[in-house]
Amino acid sequence: MLLSLTACVSADAGSSEPEAVPADAAEGVPVTDAWRWSAVPEPPTTPRWNAVTAWTGSEALFLGGSSEPACPSDSDTPCFNAYDSSSAHRDGVAWNPTENRWRRTAAAPQGILDSPHTVVGQRVYVLADDALLVYDAGRDDWTQLPLPPGHPANSSPGYSLTAFDGKLLALAPGSFAAPGETPPPQLPDSTYDLTHGDGGQWLPLPDDPLDSMVFREALATPHGLLLVASDVARSGPTDPPPLAHAALLDSTSSTWRRLPDSDQLFGGNWTWTGERALDATPGGDAGLDGSYGRLVPYSGALTLPAGTWTSVPQPPDPGSVSRGWPVEATAGARVATRGSTYDDTTRTWTPVPAPEKDRAAEEPGPAVWTSQGLLVLGSRAVPTVGEEAITPTRSAWVYHPSR
Repeated sequence: MLLSLTACVSADAGSSEPEAVPADAAEGVPVTDAWRWSAVPEPPTTPRWNAVTAWTGSEALFLGGSSEPACPSDSDTPCFNAYDSSSAHRDGVAWNPTENRWRRTAAAPQGILDSPHTVVGQRVYVLADDALLVYDAGRDDWTQLPLPPGHPANSSPGYSLTAFDGKLLALAPGSFAAPGETPPPQLPDSTYDLTHGDGGQWLPLPDDPLDSMVFREALATPHGLLLVASDVARSGPTDPPPLAHAALLDSTSSTWRRLPDSDQLFGGNWTWTGERALDATPGGDAGLDGSYGRLVPYSGALTLPAGTWTSVPQPPDPGSVSRGWPVEATAGARVATRGSTYDDTTRTWTPVPAPEKDRAAEEPGPAVWTSQGLLVLGSRAVPTVGEEAITPTRSAWVYHPSR
């Protein structure tokens, strides 16, 4: 099967979509050290967490999610399961930064909770429990595509979705077994040609050289489909660190090329910046009882097509408690995580203050990078054991450069 990385996406006859290479949602936002929060109108929805977030190039989407209260911060007792779809909403909201207006979105066929998803132009593809849902923001409607093979109904086996070359890639999780046990059969990696609409079929991806690894993530790049993976955690003090490995699928020959190995761990927060593959996960690991002999970072960057690995600066005091408001969102060259933002264009970290003094101790809601900056939907207080849950705020704010 030949895979060309030059095609455009068309989900139905007579329509077209841009290339399925994710763009930097913050592209065009000036690079500056001076950022500030501004309130945006209150969204027309209940507060929610674990929503599917997406930036279409013109709107920020928050689809589904749950309104369950936060778990007590000092509780050892299991509480709300963020991936229990019985609590999931079907509705959503969209924010247009040009008009500074919200709109309600059409209700999804079923509730969705931070499911694997990817964006192609105005369409968001969501791999829910037992359906592959497609939200078209331009038409404000939902359709469905066939489920990828091996994706069991009513379960969450850890598949991820990536858009590339006018196709969807359903990347299966690696198989894991305890030492001495036989791992279960590896689930298939499959691609779906979006030009066929709902009448297509899933086809196998060529076997990759990293298929025996457990932690796997795929990125669409102008140089081909990049696969980054890592072995399982160490099972003994003499095992080497589980470093990140990479392979690149050639767009012409449909063959994989194994790239040089890294000297970093697999942080699991990969993004294509427009220039290189980046994982800006802070911190590192020294291994069991310090058996690595050094602190191996989770972060790093991979330049293509050469396959050159470089280090990424750590935020000040990366091992400390969050330095700022712990918003989580990644897009292109910008990452918000653990209370700071990282900008790969300047290679700098900046603490994120809370948008309001009263929100500093609260947990931020779902967030997404937009053309104006970082949009956060609501916040909620985190109770201690015995405290009643506090109603989350319906406010929303955008974190943007001062002009």
